[in-house]
Amino acid sequence: MKSMLFALCLLFTGASHAALIQLNADRSDYQVGDIITVTLSMSDLTETMGGFWAEVLYPTSAVSLLNWQFGSGFDDGFGSNQFDEHNALVGALFLSDYADLFADEMILATQQGRSFELATFSFLAGQVGDVLISLNFMNFGAVNFANDFVDVSATDLNLTITAAQVPAPASALLMLAGLGLLYRRRYGK
Repeated sequence: MKSMLFALCLLFTGASHAALIQLNADRSDYQVGDIITVTLSMSDLTETMGGFWAEVLYPTSAVSLLNWQFGSGFDDGFGSNQFDEHNALVGALFLSDYADLFADEMILATQQGRSFELATFSFLAGQVGDVLISLNFMNFGAVNFANDFVDVSATDLNLTITAAQVPAPASALLMLAGLGLLYRRRYGK
């Protein structure tokens, strides 16, 4: 009997499914001076979500945060409870967004589907090198619509910033400049 209970517990434990909070960018390679747009999203949903919290960490030596905007996944048309706190000195942005206490679950379920956008960020690429934009593993999570904690995993974002390419002048322009100098030298006196 004990082995049968153990097998059932093992079966149901393996069947649990975690939501995924992930950071995505439109590409992975940028040049100094480029604007980097990053999306924080939640996917692999099996139930309607009621809220999330996350602390996004970024290297202040390589990128600077320009702005951020919350998604609309927790807004049923009457608003949601959003909070943000930015610490530019250490490169940390804390975000939380919760559905209103009287939100319509059907509207939220339709908006969220199996995945939805939590927030969008814009960074300015400032220094050459590899950049890691990550979630603080001690400070992120989510709750479902019934306000129960949801098992959540997270992925980080790796980017590469390279030096801005300086366009080389056209060969014909160089040749014309050289011919102009020769003409001036010969007939300029």
